[in-house]
Amino acid sequence: LELIEANNKMKVIDDNLGSIEKEYSATKEKLEEDIRELKVEYEQAETRKDQLTSLLKEKDEAVSQRDALSKDNGALDELVECLQTEVGARYDAGFQFTIEQLKIVFPGLDKVKLGELDALNKIVDGKLVPFAPTDAT
Repeated sequence: LELIEANNKMKVIDDNLGSIEKEYSATKEKLEEDIRELKVEYEQAETRKDQLTSLLKEKDEAVSQRDALSKDNGALDELVECLQTEVGARYDAGFQFTIEQLKIVFPGLDKVKLGELDALNKIVDGKLVPFAPTDAT
């Protein structure tokens, strides 16, 4: 009888041990899978971190280029304004030089009338009319 009881206890212990081994094996597999997934997620996070670093660097370079181009644009605007003024001055000087030539070539011309000439005057209906800028709106 003791032998039967001992065999029954051994069987219960074997069953429990088998059950525990199955649970251990399943838990171990699940944890190993979780570890693999975490490693993949970590690698993806590292890749995203590298991409973010690269994008931030590109953004900084773009901002730097934009700032440099803004400075260049401002300098070019000033240069254009200066050149426009210079062209206007040269145009006026050329016009005045032409009037001086007229005074020499045609000494009998009315000097008062020649003095009324202006490089910006317009001719309307056969008469000289002072230049009037139009509103550019």
